[in-house]
Amino acid sequence: MFRLAPWWRLGAALVAWAPHAVSAEPAPSLPPAPPGFDGKHPLSPDDYTRKNEGGYFTGLPLFNFDPNTGFGFGARAYYYYNGDRSDPLFAYTPYLHRVFLQAFASTRGLQFHWLDYDAPAVAGTPYRIRSQAIYARNTDQHFFGVDTMAPLSFTGAGRSFDRFAEYEDALREVRPDGTTLSRYDHYDVIRPLWLISVERTFFDGVVRPLFGFGFSYAIIEDYTGETVSAVDAAGEEVEATMAPTRLSEACAAGLIGCDGGWDNGLRLGLSFDTRDFEPDPNSGVFADVALDLSTRALGSDYDYARLLTSARAFVSPLPNIADLVLALRGTFQVQSQGTPFFSLPMLPYTEDFRTGLGGHRTLRGFQQDRFIGHVLALMNLEARWTFYRFAVLRQKFALMVVPFVDTGRVFPRVGDFTFADWRHGQGAGFRASWNLATVICVDYAFSSEDSGLYINFNHQF
Repeated sequence: MFRLAPWWRLGAALVAWAPHAVSAEPAPSLPPAPPGFDGKHPLSPDDYTRKNEGGYFTGLPLFNFDPNTGFGFGARAYYYYNGDRSDPLFAYTPYLHRVFLQAFASTRGLQFHWLDYDAPAVAGTPYRIRSQAIYARNTDQHFFGVDTMAPLSFTGAGRSFDRFAEYEDALREVRPDGTTLSRYDHYDVIRPLWLISVERTFFDGVVRPLFGFGFSYAIIEDYTGETVSAVDAAGEEVEATMAPTRLSEACAAGLIGCDGGWDNGLRLGLSFDTRDFEPDPNSGVFADVALDLSTRALGSDYDYARLLTSARAFVSPLPNIADLVLALRGTFQVQSQGTPFFSLPMLPYTEDFRTGLGGHRTLRGFQQDRFIGHVLALMNLEARWTFYRFAVLRQKFALMVVPFVDTGRVFPRVGDFTFADWRHGQGAGFRASWNLATVICVDYAFSSEDSGLYINFNHQF
């Protein structure tokens, strides 16, 4: 079934075409690394030459369509400040400051407004500051259960469904008692969120401890008993009363977090980074460990712990033949049993959090948050081939083709880990790099259950 990705993952741009590639220039000599960054890999000579000096803006319109949330529209604007080429940090940082502001709303109540700031070397020091302020509301938030890899099914179905489209059609039918299950796997959540962290580089710039805080508040609304859209026996769209949802069934069985509330905590992390250029690496590794401790001492309604470990590797196997990068990511996460269900999808990578197993940032080809659990494992492999570079009005572009494979699963406990019954998604994408630091992605993925077209900013990892 053709389906666009959720709104916060969507973006599109008009990219001007030029009939000629950028002319070759002599490779520049790169300056030595500044103090505190001696172990950091510099940009490649080509990227160093292409990198803009000073500050500049980029921005794209956002759009999406989903049968449950309607048409979505918005925009995201970036401001980058790179400094001068004479600054030794110019060759060793992706930028000195980056700010982006996003506004997004859909015709049926979906909102995601986001202000993000990142400074990799504050005032030329080894300290890095990141801050994210987000207001989110999702009337179509998915809940398919906790700690389960079971096929698609619902209470009273008497069978499972191989394809999501078939499953969704069965849910939307009006039942003999006049009720429907059309919103069985959905709930409404409002969740403002603020994250702030400080990192400090050590060992010549390749190791960064992290210290930070996160504050959020969740308002949960279930659809049980509401009047919702359904389909009658004649195939006509009608209104019907929503039968108990999967969430209401789980809450009756003792699911944690059904009342929403404050979810505040302390963030601790450690990363090891040898990538040559963060937004679009050609070589290097990035490994991080993140520990979130939600505690009542910070006003949280929950006490729990979350530990994420992740490693990424980037290799250019044929540098003299093709501009090809093999990119690999592995992720393993464990959460304590006190974690509220609405926080279980969180993947708190030290650079940028992701959500759920399923969707554009984790397991492409499955519904967003298709699998959530207390233990999660994920692997992603991409081959990023840049086949053409060009410039238009001093704007530098590069075009890429990216085949990929994703695989992962969740478990109730660490002791249940197995390599059996993992879910797989695969596909290919088209990427456009704009002034090196902004990457526009168009990916199509398919799996045993579903398929999806995703349009977004930045590489998946």
